[in-house]
Amino acid sequence: MASSINPVGPDDPPPDERPLQIADPRWLPSITHRDYFRTHAENPHVPVGSLGASLTRIVRIHRDYVYPRESNTPAFTPQFPGYPLSVFMTEMEFLDLVHEVNDQLDQAFYPLSLGNVLDSCIGFLTCWLCEIVHTSYHKRKSLELERFIEKLNEEVYKARGIKVISPRRTAYLSLDIQVPYPFIRPE
Repeated sequence: MASSINPVGPDDPPPDERPLQIADPRWLPSITHRDYFRTHAENPHVPVGSLGASLTRIVRIHRDYVYPRESNTPAFTPQFPGYPLSVFMTEMEFLDLVHEVNDQLDQAFYPLSLGNVLDSCIGFLTCWLCEIVHTSYHKRKSLELERFIEKLNEEVYKARGIKVISPRRTAYLSLDIQVPYPFIRPE
């Protein structure tokens, strides 16, 4: 690989003014988004050896660790994985889903949100006895996300044969979308 790199001589222009050389490894992407996604995997959300395991696959949307917030709130990458998900939803529908899930997760997990700060102060003052009678802001927002995903699955995705798995089942490490296998959209 080193033999394909042309050495810089004293008469060569500065690096910013040199033409792009495809053989130069600095300009080749180390990973493409197609390499980043494993487009489908076996379904870990159904029992092994069951009919559901052989008739479904999971399209896994990975967690995005470069989210705009300073805190480490869970967020998923908005890169559309393409096939086989493109058989069941458009790229815009996918982006809407991911952005809505990311927004709701940000509200629930951001530690400096007003609801989380108030719950922490009240919990500290009452030695967390208030959680016996009061549901925390974080839990309420997490349950809202669960209800949103259930409603979306029931009203939109059930007719298409797909199902969004709650991120809580994957410990917020990925957003799993269950698709039928073979990848044929039901009529």
